[in-house]
Amino acid sequence: MIDTLIKTISLEMPMDLEEMAKFKKLLQMVAINAKQAGLEISEERWLSMGVHLLSAIRRVKKGERLPTVDQFIMDQVSSNMMELSRKILRKIDSEFNDETETVLLALHFETAKNSN
Repeated sequence: MIDTLIKTISLEMPMDLEEMAKFKKLLQMVAINAKQAGLEISEERWLSMGVHLLSAIRRVKKGERLPTVDQFIMDQVSSNMMELSRKILRKIDSEFNDETETVLLALHFETAKNSN
């Protein structure tokens, strides 16, 4: 599933080998942790999350940061999904310790949780 997702996304967002390796590792961490949390992630959600995660990898590489997330959006995310996101992003790279990126990943998990 992860290899298929990478191939699909790379058709629109070509990656070099370094990006692909980091992206694959991140997707594997998401899959493992989502399963442990009892989340079932749809194919569409994987695609959306994959595009977001690859973009996040590229932002980190370029030293770019997204603007702070509005409090209204923050209020839509449970503390469990925020902690899940932090756990995943910290395991990959300390540079991912960005609250906005954490919230955005948590929103994907929150959507998956509410879709089950």
